Amino acid sequence: MYIIIKSAMKNLFKDLSLVIIIMVVPFAGFSQSVGINTTGAAPNASAGLDVDFSNKGLLIPRIALTGTTSFAPLASHVAGMLLFNTAVAGDVTPGFYQDDGAKWKVPTFSANAAGDMQYWYGSTWVNIPAGQPGQYLQINGSGVPAWIGVAMATLTTTAATSITATTAISGGNITNIGGSSITVFGICWSTAPNPTTALSTKTIYVAGGLGIFTSNLTGLTTGTVYYVRAYATNLAGTAYGNQISFTTL
Repeated sequence: MYIIIKSAMKNLFKDLSLVIIIMVVPFAGFSQSVGINTTGAAPNASAGLDVDFSNKGLLIPRIALTGTTSFAPLASHVAGMLLFNTAVAGDVTPGFYQDDGAKWKVPTFSANAAGDMQYWYGSTWVNIPAGQPGQYLQINGSGVPAWIGVAMATLTTTAATSITATTAISGGNITNIGGSSITVFGICWSTAPNPTTALSTKTIYVAGGLGIFTSNLTGLTTGTVYYVRAYATNLAGTAYGNQISFTTL
């Protein structure tokens, strides 16, 4: 019995040594990709470390920083270092921070709508909400960009009704006149998508404002698909509503 136990213990230590060597060698001895998963899948060849779980995340080090300019409690500033700060101290608050080699900064790049932008304000990124069509960005005396200028009108196109072989009724709803008075508005239509006032047949009304309007489409061709858009023009230019389509009888 003693001989069997001794032999088993010897084999156990031998197996444990082999496991330790297998675990250490890939990290310390070779330049190769390392994969961590539960499927046994090979790591991505372009990744140094490939962590793949369907129900677990990656938890990076949680460290209490003392300020953006101080590397403490780390030994020094290291460009590319990423961590989660747990402290409220100096000019830092809990959240993700990255080191640029001289200081910590918050890697925030967020937006709420298409067209949002960000600018660097000395110590952090500041969001600029999307401007309105017709406006442009200008840098003020403090180096801060801001939207200025007259905005275009905002409007929608009304679905076609009373459709016959050669006529129909459509229109629009002006919900915002923009930054100046509307000089001309109406609808434009064509057998090609995205009709414009320059290339398509249109109705013309002068000096418009907020609200719903209707227009008659005449001279249409029987059994034809037409595309319609409402439009409104002010000092910023011509704005168009959504495109609708219909087929004559």
